Amino acid sequence: MKYVVPLSSFERFFKKLNTKEQDLVRDGLSKFNEFLVSGQFSSGLGFKKINHDKYEFRINIRLRVILKLEGDIFYLVLVGNHDDVRKYLRNYRGK
Repeated sequence: MKYVVPLSSFERFFKKLNTKEQDLVRDGLSKFNEFLVSGQFSSGLGFKKINHDKYEFRINIRLRVILKLEGDIFYLVLVGNHDDVRKYLRNYRGK
């Protein structure tokens, strides 16, 4: 069974979002959790692998969530826009 654990970096980014965006992220995380439990993939998530241990899914056209998989745990690393994602990947390419 896979687990989802938010990191402090994710929580910092999440707190910077407005209330509407936070609600969208909560809904997206709920859909992601349903995917982990049922195995039924919702195409709206756009879940994809972006390198050897990092994954991404979309909240909406603007927001993305980055996860890092270690064993059975998906760590929520970041929620942000495309620029935030690119910056993260540039800084943590090999880690």
